[in-house]
Amino acid sequence: MEYFGFFSFMMVLFLMGKVSRLERILRDNGLGAKRIAGLGEQVRKQVGQTVELTLETSDGDIMGKQCRILDADEDWALVLANEGTKKECEKLIRLDSVKQIKMR
Repeated sequence: MEYFGFFSFMMVLFLMGKVSRLERILRDNGLGAKRIAGLGEQVRKQVGQTVELTLETSDGDIMGKQCRILDADEDWALVLANEGTKKECEKLIRLDSVKQIKMR
């Protein structure tokens, strides 16, 4: 039974060496892990553009409607939602409730 434990320990050491070597190769070639942009950062890039928002909440005011993003930070977005012909309404929405954003 102790042979199995010794064999497992040797395999872990062998695999750790391979992983560190691959990480070094990636780092040397400039292919390291990049930071994934959060939703707030992605929405901030879309300020001034018209998008279609789908929200998780059932309040449904903006659900599937065309909106123009006026301002955004990490948690909130201020949008100008079309309420019909020549009628627009400013809404402040929490980015946690955003399920989907379609760019137009």
